Amino acid sequence: MRDVPDELTHGPFTVARALELGLTLEMLGGRRFRRPWPGVRVLAEIPDSRLLRCRAAALVLPHGAVFSYATAVELAGWLAPMKGDRPSTTYEPRPGDLDTPVHVSYPSTHHPHGRGVIGHRFTPGSDDVTTVDGVAVTTPWRTWCDLAAAGADHVDLVILADALRRRFPGVAPIRLADRLEEWGSGRGVRALRRALAYSRDRVDSPMETRLRLMFTEAGLPEPEVNRWVRDEHGSPIHCPDLSWPEWKVAADYDGQHHGQRDSEDDVRAGRASNWRQRQDNSRRDVMDDAGWRLRVFTALDVFGRQEVSVERMRRTLRAAGAPV
Repeated sequence: MRDVPDELTHGPFTVARALELGLTLEMLGGRRFRRPWPGVRVLAEIPDSRLLRCRAAALVLPHGAVFSYATAVELAGWLAPMKGDRPSTTYEPRPGDLDTPVHVSYPSTHHPHGRGVIGHRFTPGSDDVTTVDGVAVTTPWRTWCDLAAAGADHVDLVILADALRRRFPGVAPIRLADRLEEWGSGRGVRALRRALAYSRDRVDSPMETRLRLMFTEAGLPEPEVNRWVRDEHGSPIHCPDLSWPEWKVAADYDGQHHGQRDSEDDVRAGRASNWRQRQDNSRRDVMDDAGWRLRVFTALDVFGRQEVSVERMRRTLRAAGAPV
């Protein structure tokens, strides 16, 4: 069996380049290779991913084409906050369907089209294109504007703005505001202004954004975001997702990881298999001892019973003395 040239063993390559290096169409059609994009091949042993497919597409897309819209968000991982120089484990985005078409923007009257591609025409500004893992994508600020122009939901626009403010602290609010000013009277400008006004710093996940907006849009007072609660000695005891310090009321969103159990290896090493649940129970007790009312919400509360959840929070605030 003929060896594959080293150049072709590290990622996607065009059929044309493989033929130049001596491979045949018969070889490229065999089991040793996979077809991640028309006109492109990759060794079958290399794991498939959205990034790999975009790298494959970039080899044959027209000059100046960049990945954009939801594809840019997915490739860059902008919905996942950062802690230091690494993604936070507080929120892990659900991987997208690899067969979902990719969004590509192209600065011309002609734009990429065909199976697997959703094409867009755009005129890039001076700071509208960046590179993520070797792939050209629209910057987060331009992507935010593009999504609004495409009719993105208000909540989704706030979620992205919150995520960018968490990922790029101190920088994102300025960059979002500057790009919005450049956007002028472009499509979606009203939605962008509203989303920026509703966005906040220190938000750890999209579900926290949804929970906050669910409360504020129902007329409840604006909560603090991820602000530490301290005991009478000034020691931090808990950092709730949302809090109303004036009335000592707080709310947490609990994702699926709060119900997970550890592996058998972790248990053998001495880590209790229900440590998350015990930690959750402990924080409630500690908050209660400090005179705080803590309410916990799940995805069902946010998506399946919003009215019930809002009224539950309203009753809690009212009982604590809030004028609601």
